[in-house]
Amino acid sequence: MRIDKQQLIERFLADGELDKAEQADQLPDQIDPAEHHEALKALGVDPGLLLTQTANLEEQPPGND
Repeated sequence: MRIDKQQLIERFLADGELDKAEQADQLPDQIDPAEHHEALKALGVDPGLLLTQTANLEEQPPGND
């Protein structure tokens, strides 16, 4: 499963982590957690947890934010 880079950037921006958002912008548009796990870990992101959170967000019906 790939993750849209913009989702990761928005998460950092929402948390006020501008430096991490800028670093995340250097990643490919579609992030493969298995391939980019070192870069994600350097940003303080657990690749497995990120996959789980992203999958959960995609499964939510519209309007359940």
